[in-house]
Amino acid sequence: MTLPAISVHQPWAFSIAHLGKPVENRGWATSYRGPIAVHATLKWDPAGEGSPLVQAGWINYIHTLPRDNVPRVPLDAGSLWIEHGAVLAVAEVVGCHLDPDSGDPCSPWAADGQWHWDLADVRPLREPVPCKGRQRLWRLPADVDAAVRAQLVKEGAA
Repeated sequence: MTLPAISVHQPWAFSIAHLGKPVENRGWATSYRGPIAVHATLKWDPAGEGSPLVQAGWINYIHTLPRDNVPRVPLDAGSLWIEHGAVLAVAEVVGCHLDPDSGDPCSPWAADGQWHWDLADVRPLREPVPCKGRQRLWRLPADVDAAVRAQLVKEGAA
């Protein structure tokens, strides 16, 4: 059976794959536990662009890249450097809970009043795998699944 996937708007998908975002905020719960492909949609969320967590993570991330790989463009909707319409990573869904209306959130990345899908063991793909996304929880097409799994095997994370 192919990997289940979740489509996430950018820059949030990038934040899961590369910036340590440990929760995916959703309006609905899941009982699913296990590996999940993180798919970046074609859509850009302007709220993500303005997020201090995304901006700080982006600055830290580009400082870890080799000098010849540092993107020269800012993090914005026009950035071709951030992949859209592709699987970026595989993570483990290890829990899901509803954020309380009051009290401390489980993570700085958590949105008030949303279901938080707890993510662990995020494995970014070296090469994003192009794929058309879908709503809700869905399964990768067989060819995309094979390409994703091949990268995980190469990285020793199958």
